[in-house]
Amino acid sequence: MRLTAWYAAIFFVFSIIAFIVTYFLVAAALHEKTDEDLAEDMGEFAAFMHVGGLERVKSEMILETQGREAEQTFFRLWTANGDLLATSDLSAWSGLTVPTEILAQLRSVNEPLLATIKLPQHEYAVRSIYALIGPDIVLEMGESLEENADFMGTLLQGFLMMCTAVFLLGGPIGWFMAKRALRGVQEITRAASAITGDALEKRVSVKSHGDELDNLAHAFNAMLDRIQSLIIGMREMTDNLAHDLRSPLGRIRAAAEITLTNGGSKQDVETIAATTTEECDRLLDMINTTLDIAEAESGAAKLKIVDIDVVELVNDAVELFQPVAEDKAITLSADLPKQSHTQGDLQRLQRALACLLDNALKYTATGGRIALRLSDESKQIKLSIKDTGIGMSTEEIGRIFERFYRCDRSRTEHGNGLGLNLALAFIHAHGGDISVNSTPQQGSIFTVSLPHNQVL
Repeated sequence: MRLTAWYAAIFFVFSIIAFIVTYFLVAAALHEKTDEDLAEDMGEFAAFMHVGGLERVKSEMILETQGREAEQTFFRLWTANGDLLATSDLSAWSGLTVPTEILAQLRSVNEPLLATIKLPQHEYAVRSIYALIGPDIVLEMGESLEENADFMGTLLQGFLMMCTAVFLLGGPIGWFMAKRALRGVQEITRAASAITGDALEKRVSVKSHGDELDNLAHAFNAMLDRIQSLIIGMREMTDNLAHDLRSPLGRIRAAAEITLTNGGSKQDVETIAATTTEECDRLLDMINTTLDIAEAESGAAKLKIVDIDVVELVNDAVELFQPVAEDKAITLSADLPKQSHTQGDLQRLQRALACLLDNALKYTATGGRIALRLSDESKQIKLSIKDTGIGMSTEEIGRIFERFYRCDRSRTEHGNGLGLNLALAFIHAHGGDISVNSTPQQGSIFTVSLPHNQVL
C-alpha cells in the first residue's frame, strides 16, 4: 500500500509539474506570436504610408476596425511631439492616455516599441506597438489579449479536469505498477519461506526480461546453490569425521576394556597408555588439519611472506621423502632449473608439497616412479608431480580435493582424506591452483601453479 501511495503521489505531482511547465511555455509562445503579428501589421502600415501617404493609412485604420474588430483593435496616429492626428473608433477603449514616455523613447530609439496596457474598465489587458511610419508620424496599434486569455483559460480548465482524472486513476495505476514491481520480490519471498521449511532444492524462476529482478533471481539462486552445497558438504564432513573419529576412539576403548579384563598389569597399562597417546595424536592431527583448512579457505590465515627459493624447497622435500621411496623401491627424481624464486609462506608451501608427495608415494606400487619437474615461466611457476600409481577415474578426479573424501581403493591405506584438501587450500591462499590429469592403472600428474615473484 505504501508503494502504491508513493506511485500515485509521484504520478500526480509530476503531472502538475508537467502542466505548469507546459502552461508557461504556451503562454510565452502566445505572447511571442502576438508580438510578431503586431510587428508584421506595423510593417504593412509603414508600406501603406510609403505608397499612399497619411490618407491611405487612415483609410486602412478604418477598414481594420470594422464591426466587432473595433472592440479588439484600435489605432492612433501621433506626431513625435505627442499631438494626436487621427484615431480609429475608440468607443470601446475608454481610459486610453497619451503615451508620452514611449513617444519620447521613439525619438531616440527609432525602432518599434511594445508595451502591455491595463485599462481600468477592461477585463483583458492590451498589447500595443508604437513605431515611426513616416517623418514625424507615429502609429500606435493596440490589440486586446482576450483571445489569448480565453485560450489559456480553456487550457487551465482542461488541466483541472485532467488533474481530477489523474487523482482518481492514480490509486489503481499505482496499485498496478506496485503489483508488477513486487511480483518478482514476492516470488523470491515465497521461495525463501519454503527454504526455511528445509526445501533446499527450491529455486526462483528466472524470466527473460534481463531486468534487476532477473539479476536478483540469478543471485538468489546462486546463493541457494552455494548454501545447499555448503550444507551437503557439512553433512558429508560430519559423516566422514564421525567415521574417522569412531575408529581411534574404538581402539582406545577396546584397549582399556582388555586391560580391565586382564587385571591391568603394568605392561598392559603401559600398552594402553601408548595406544591412547598414538590415537590421541591422530585425533589432534585430524582436528588441527581441519582447522588449518578452514582458516585457509576463509581467508583468515595470516601468511608469513618471505622470499622462497623453490628449487631448494623441492630438493628438501625430495630428500625428506627419499627414505620412504627407497623402502618401497620407488624411483624418486626431480628435474629442476638452476634457480626459481617466489614469495609466500614457506611452512605452508612445505606442507602442501609434502601432502602431494605423500599422496603419490602412497598410491604408487613397489618398483614405480615419481618424477618432479619444475618450470619457471614468465608469470608463474609450475611444479608437476608425475607418478605411475593406480590412477583415478574422471568421477574420482572431480572429488579428490573434497574434505574427508577417500575413494574405495583408498580405504585400505592409512590416512583421513584431508591431505589433498589441505594442499589445495594452502595453494589457493597463495593465489595459485592445482590441476590433475590421471588415467586408471597408469598414473597421475598433479600440477601446482604459483604466481611468479608476486607479493601477496
